[in-house]
Amino acid sequence: MKSIALLFAAAVVFAPAQAQSGQWEVRQVGYHADGRPHYARVYCRDDGRCYRPRRYAAAPQRDGTRVYSYERRETLEESGRNCRDIRRAVGDQHLTVDGAKKAANDAWAGTVRFHLGEKFMDLNNAHHIVYTCSRSSIKEGGVTTLGQSLMRCEIEATPCHPAREVEANSKDR
Repeated sequence: MKSIALLFAAAVVFAPAQAQSGQWEVRQVGYHADGRPHYARVYCRDDGRCYRPRRYAAAPQRDGTRVYSYERRETLEESGRNCRDIRRAVGDQHLTVDGAKKAANDAWAGTVRFHLGEKFMDLNNAHHIVYTCSRSSIKEGGVTTLGQSLMRCEIEATPCHPAREVEANSKDR
């Protein structure tokens, strides 16, 4: 038994290793959309089987995204303002457009004060202020105006926190 095992080990060690040999060829593998034949490199083994080597997906690039242009935008920290979502309010009807806008401003300030607090209700700190004014279709019972139409305005604006002020005596510290 020992001699058989030694004979087998010697045969394995001294036997010529089968080298997998083959060659690269260029073969037609399909057609392009316009009908031209498509050729590709394939590896053909000695037993006649051919295959195209696969390329695996490369690791994602670690250098980040390319930036071809840059636009500086003012951020909340730089502007010193903290803005909230847009708010809309409709004012009471009035005889003039200016009076209707003032009523809309008061309604907007009341809505913002209720939802966000008094610091946000100043319209001077708001952004993107848009008025939409039109004739009012509702007639109030006590008002009789012959030939006059009442106006009503809607305001929409983004309420912002006022800019923080640093006092002069605290700058020296």
